[in-house]
Amino acid sequence: MSYCGSDSQSAPTIVEVVCNTDDITARNLAWTAWGKPTATAEGVAVVDLCAYEDCHTGSFGTVPIRLVATRIAGCASNKRAYMTLRYVFIDGSPWPGVPADMNTSHYMVGSDRPLPPRDQTVGLTCG
Repeated sequence: MSYCGSDSQSAPTIVEVVCNTDDITARNLAWTAWGKPTATAEGVAVVDLCAYEDCHTGSFGTVPIRLVATRIAGCASNKRAYMTLRYVFIDGSPWPGVPADMNTSHYMVGSDRPLPPRDQTVGLTCG
């Protein structure tokens, strides 16, 4: 698995879910069925609870998270890698009330701040 420009890793224990931010980082991941068409992991997500409000300082918390890796593809040097990663907050979103169509156009940090994907699915790379 490779994401956010990281080197390819087998069953990583830490995954930065939203690239270039520390808004969602999955840690202590324990994978099942790694190498199968669908692999799942459970762990803890460290999330910036202030990430989608304009509150400047950040407030971090932890929530249970499940990752589901699918769509294995062939890569260079006869390697294979998962191409899709879906994440689910087991106890519901840590940002209740944040709309799916939210944007950051009025943020002090700039309008280009990455947001989590609306469908909680990200594309992976071969790395």
